[in-house]
Amino acid sequence: MEIKADKGEVAAMSSEQTDLLQVVIGGREVLIRSSEIREVVRPLPLTRVPMGPDHILGLANIHGQIVSVIDVVKVSSLSAISSDGSSSKARFLVLRHPVMHVAVWVDEVKRLRKVETRLLKPTKSSSDTVHDIDIDGSRFALLDTGKLFH
Repeated sequence: MEIKADKGEVAAMSSEQTDLLQVVIGGREVLIRSSEIREVVRPLPLTRVPMGPDHILGLANIHGQIVSVIDVVKVSSLSAISSDGSSSKARFLVLRHPVMHVAVWVDEVKRLRKVETRLLKPTKSSSDTVHDIDIDGSRFALLDTGKLFH
């Protein structure tokens, strides 16, 4: 038996999807490509960096590795609506990088989403670390963590 599909159905079946982790940073819904994240860990004690830049929250020992934990709001165009740094839902997202050991502080990890890759095209300057995207009628900030290292 031969099954035929129209062009729209074929396009929908063959559309490429990207896994995104939906998190909350500063009260805003943010999406991060899961391929940019090495692991998610519960917050650990931070050692402050004397006279360090204000975007570095401190250093954490994660599995014997010293990791700089940064505040994304202070190094990107992402604006904070509110922040509750003491929440039990807070996590560190340890990022993938071949040389640097960096984690970002998030207020909450919500869920993993599959999103059509075509929806992830930036609407702002490609040099920005954050741009807004619309998914299923909701607006999210998409964070490009690779640009945090530049």
